[in-house]
Amino acid sequence: MKKLICPLILILCAAHLFADRPLVRDIQARAGSGKKVRITWQLPENPEPALYNLLLYRTTEQISSYGQLRGLEPVATLTPDRAGYTDQLEDLRDYYYTVISETSAGPYDLVLLSFNSTITSVHLITKKVVEQPEEKAEYETMYPDGTLRKTPLPYLDIIEGVGSEPLISDKTASKVTSLTGGNSKATPATILTPYIFEEDLVSPDGGDAYLLFEILKTSFVTKKYKETIDKLNHLIGTNISIETRNRACFYLGEAQYFNHNYEDSVKSFVKVQSAFPNLSQKWLEAALDRI
Repeated sequence: MKKLICPLILILCAAHLFADRPLVRDIQARAGSGKKVRITWQLPENPEPALYNLLLYRTTEQISSYGQLRGLEPVATLTPDRAGYTDQLEDLRDYYYTVISETSAGPYDLVLLSFNSTITSVHLITKKVVEQPEEKAEYETMYPDGTLRKTPLPYLDIIEGVGSEPLISDKTASKVTSLTGGNSKATPATILTPYIFEEDLVSPDGGDAYLLFEILKTSFVTKKYKETIDKLNHLIGTNISIETRNRACFYLGEAQYFNHNYEDSVKSFVKVQSAFPNLSQKWLEAALDRI
């Protein structure tokens, strides 16, 4: 629970600390229609010193320090009352955005992720029609004209449990049965399979949910569990929504389980037990039985 609370406390403290500084906050970038990307932010209420201009930068890497912007030209120079800008992209690369406040004393060279620099990248979404095999027709959806087709998560055979290991051994099942007086939920025939939430089966339009989808696509469903653990820990440590954080923490517990880090797996599932009580209970029992 401490890991979940600390980032929020840090964000609240930073918001209070820089409330009167010439620093925009809550920057967000979302792909719109066609080639448009909409970037929005909140302006400081009483900045000291006063704002002179806002410099908007577009980069292909995440910006965490002002030094990364040296030598770059801003994509737009805006008046200090602007709280948004619509950018036009010409390719499908991932981009990050940063807003630097310019004062009478020069650029205010402070960069804070999620304040004036985006955490996740944004890219144009193209309409791509993918023909699905007839036997997988249940994954096809009718899309209105102009709506983008979402990419399904690959390796669905893994998600459905092909090649998964048994939940517990015969010896463990016998031990659980004796401890519970014969009323054991776990049996040698029980199969524990990687679980994917329905909202993560297709790629979202952007934001932190898209970043989670990319981790699942490139690492989790390909059974690169150590890599999955590292990526999810990094994502959980950033400023993401509570819904995405809960799902990421659940996937972290799964990856730790399949990587045989059972004690860490238990800790992860305990954190999201209130959000996913039935699912967490199943995985907690499995992880605890392996310790």
